[in-house]
Amino acid sequence: MADDTRRPILPSAEHLALLKQGVGVSVASRDAGNLPNLVRAVGHRVEPSGEVTVILSGTDGGGVLANLRANGAIAVVFSQPSTHRTLQVKANRVVITGARAADLETVAQCREAMAAELAAIGFNREFARQLLDAEPGDLVAVRFLPESAFDQTPGPKAGAPLATG
Repeated sequence: MADDTRRPILPSAEHLALLKQGVGVSVASRDAGNLPNLVRAVGHRVEPSGEVTVILSGTDGGGVLANLRANGAIAVVFSQPSTHRTLQVKANRVVITGARAADLETVAQCREAMAAELAAIGFNREFARQLLDAEPGDLVAVRFLPESAFDQTPGPKAGAPLATG
């Protein structure tokens, strides 16, 4: 997506710190009739450019991927289980590829971060590892440059646009 001339929505330092911790990640799309589809991502990362990569099972995310290929509209929610701090990013253009070596490393890092996060609130670390388990050959990377971002933490500010970094 290096040819993209749009100005990226860069997460603030606070939001980047949240994304480096164990967070649950849900990837949503919609079809032509605006019917939603959702899948859990097994990994994610944010590049210095602001580009976001979410990694998901191609099998589990078949409906989401079909919608993304058709219209590019994506919404991704990142939520920390121990605090319920949640942020959402949206875009209307994606690039979908097979998972690369860096993506597999990202998945392993996210799995361990989620295991630590859930262990801190009483869950067995193995639970998180199984929750984010996927066959490497089935993984798909979805890359996009966020066009908007929102605070979705439950409470009075839910839905408010995020200040960016």
